[in-house]
Amino acid sequence: MNTANVLFKEASNTAVVKEFTTVKKGLFTIVLKKKYANLVVEVRVNGYVIPIQIIENPESLKTYSLEFIVENQQKVKLKEVVVFAKKKAFEIAEDTLKYNVSAYRDGNERKINDILKKLPGITVEANSGKIKYNGKAIETVTLEGDNLFGQNYTVGTKNINVDMVEQVQAVDHYTENPLLKGIEQNDKVSLNLILKKGRLDFSGDATIGAGFFDNGKVAHDDSATLLGITKNLKSFGTVNYNNIGKNMSPFDYSGFNLNPEELKEREFSASKIIPENLFTSALGNERTNSNKQFFSNFNSIFKIGNRLIVKTNGYYVKDRILRNELVENQFQIYNQSFVTLDYTSFTKKPEQFRGDIEIKYSISKNSLLQYSSRIKEEGLVTPISTLRNGLDVFDSNLRSKDMLFTQRVLFTNRFNENKAIQGSFFQSTNYRPQELVILSSILNSVNGIDTQKSAFRKNYVEGYLKLLGAVNKNKYEFNIGTILEENPFNSVFSGNDIKSENRFNYEQQSIFVSGNYHFNIAKWRISPRTSFRYLRQKREDYFTDKSDLVRDFIFEPNLSVTYRISSLASVNASLGYKGLNNAETFLFQNPILVNNRVTYSNTPTLELQKRQIYSLDYTLNDLFNQFELSIDMNFQKVKGNFFSNSFITENTTIISNFFLPEWTNDFTANTRVSKYIPLLESTIKLITSFNHSNFKNIVNNSELRNNKINFYRNELFFKTAFDIAVNFESTSIFQNSVAKSDGQKQQFTNASFQETFKVLLHTDKRWTTTVSADYFLPNSNNKSIDFLFLNSSFDYKAKKNKWRFGIELKNLFNENYFDQIQTNDYATTIFRSTLLPRYFLMNFSLNF
Repeated sequence: MNTANVLFKEASNTAVVKEFTTVKKGLFTIVLKKKYANLVVEVRVNGYVIPIQIIENPESLKTYSLEFIVENQQKVKLKEVVVFAKKKAFEIAEDTLKYNVSAYRDGNERKINDILKKLPGITVEANSGKIKYNGKAIETVTLEGDNLFGQNYTVGTKNINVDMVEQVQAVDHYTENPLLKGIEQNDKVSLNLILKKGRLDFSGDATIGAGFFDNGKVAHDDSATLLGITKNLKSFGTVNYNNIGKNMSPFDYSGFNLNPEELKEREFSASKIIPENLFTSALGNERTNSNKQFFSNFNSIFKIGNRLIVKTNGYYVKDRILRNELVENQFQIYNQSFVTLDYTSFTKKPEQFRGDIEIKYSISKNSLLQYSSRIKEEGLVTPISTLRNGLDVFDSNLRSKDMLFTQRVLFTNRFNENKAIQGSFFQSTNYRPQELVILSSILNSVNGIDTQKSAFRKNYVEGYLKLLGAVNKNKYEFNIGTILEENPFNSVFSGNDIKSENRFNYEQQSIFVSGNYHFNIAKWRISPRTSFRYLRQKREDYFTDKSDLVRDFIFEPNLSVTYRISSLASVNASLGYKGLNNAETFLFQNPILVNNRVTYSNTPTLELQKRQIYSLDYTLNDLFNQFELSIDMNFQKVKGNFFSNSFITENTTIISNFFLPEWTNDFTANTRVSKYIPLLESTIKLITSFNHSNFKNIVNNSELRNNKINFYRNELFFKTAFDIAVNFESTSIFQNSVAKSDGQKQQFTNASFQETFKVLLHTDKRWTTTVSADYFLPNSNNKSIDFLFLNSSFDYKAKKNKWRFGIELKNLFNENYFDQIQTNDYATTIFRSTLLPRYFLMNFSLNF
């Protein structure tokens, strides 16, 4: 206490203050002006009690020394006051947007993927699990700041229990390498999961789900996850077995969807020419995928001392997918009309082993050495039985393998605050052999065996040196490097005394120099990029003993301009040019059989494809007013491409691809708008997309045809957030496609409609009931064929979410099949596939 007041009173009347002074730094001195019989001296300090002193018969001219001691702080007993405040839904801190998970939950969420779909600004693709934030694909999902999952982040989002997570953070300008922070200019985005307090050391959950299908077979959905976080170890493991259509792995074997990792690694992955007979259904995997999937994964990060970090990832997946399909093609080619009909029954049996390792060693405070490697072995067996046009039966078996080994060494050195250098060496080899055996030759259906073998291999080596720097707010990057690629290919077809072989090697060697500079001026960012590349291509055909050699010098400019309208909105425009070589799947010459109907061949060439790319986008994410708007437009113009020459009959389709230096173009426009309306206590989202494609082909000995396809999709989402027991959710989707060839009268059109309506009932905080109805109309011109699905679920959560019990009832109307219609420039195709039968499932979950 620095100051206090000293009061002097007459003992006979203590209510009146006679004289006073102020204490400074604990000391005071005063000469009294009057004489007193008995003097009371009192010190007052706010919040403290100090005893008084009495001087009896004080003498004049005498000095008195007084000492006062603070006895204790005043204590006031107040009644208990409880303040209830709703936690903020989000917080913004610099480049990080923090979503509080509890604010977006409605009780239906099980895994973190379920909550991500509800966060404003974030979208999740249904089958692939690919995540976008404000229209940009995210780089990864980190756990408490550590990149545990890498590019295969769907392992975490599909399997981490939502009850474990306190907060989801969207991080702009994400850089995994700490030495490049503040130097590297990037628009990378990541999501970071913050765990609830107390979720340290080891925690997890286990779920047992059991029930019955309508046909009496047992239904399963069993899983367990384990999360470990200590000072030097962070790990996540999961194991799952189910036969109710769920895909808990990052690998999509029930369709053709590539996960984010596979999309980024196509450059050094070998091709596969013979596809499995699967297509992506509008219903999603959980209704069409009759599976028996076992998936396990374990990820860990070890911190050994202050310099060494080791990350390991292990995957194992085994599945058995059953499906029956009916594919009807209604062809109209000039004045000729005919229909083909295939009824196919197949079983797909994938099995994959994979292991990853990454080692980071900090040589010094400014130097980092990284090594990463991967080994993968995948096998797929697909027995197929096909009834063609109701007459011919073909039994076939397709065996595919995928063996991959990759390794990378990356060195980073930061010279000073504004400059760094990186050196990288990457090597991979990928071998993908296939064998298709068809009983009853397609050339002679009475007897005989057709055998088609093919094997793509890709050996890939890349090395580069990169200089990064910053000048004030501006940033730059210069690269010099080389790529060596070898693609040997072999194929042999034999059947009914006919043999067709391909045997060639394709090599490409490139040396590149590239640079980009980012000018940051006020609200503007202007980013010119240039690349100069020397490309040497060589195709050596061992079967015909011919070789082609082409050398090209390729200049690839690009310009991107971003204007930051405010902290909430920005607009971006870009344009660029690329010179691309063609994929190795267009470089074999003799026919390859891919199923009981279709053969492929090419007229190989090493000519380049010239591509012009233009884009414009606008984003606004106003979380305070709960309003989101994004608009993007992309136009691509290509000169030089492989076009198809197709000869189609009732029994066979022969496709020969050829290269022409002709122009084609593609235009895409997307809009996404979302708004919370307080008056209605509801959220409304509208998502529209439009695509226009212009391409060329030849069909049944026609002239070269100019074709156009227009595709439009509109999705309207509505969800209430009433503070009562009942809420509603609706999703309406309308799609329309029109395909037409110039000079032809006929056009192929199809419009479809889909409506999903949910009722969410919360009788209290523990009970949740959901009833949903899904209506599908595959063709609006034929309303007699439609589908209605009814599902319901009941869920009970114990106190503190220690355990959970649920009941699921799916496909209560027991729909057996589903139709999906697609159109192109010469046919309408109807896909009919069998569905999972009605089933009942009880599940019990335990959190620990």
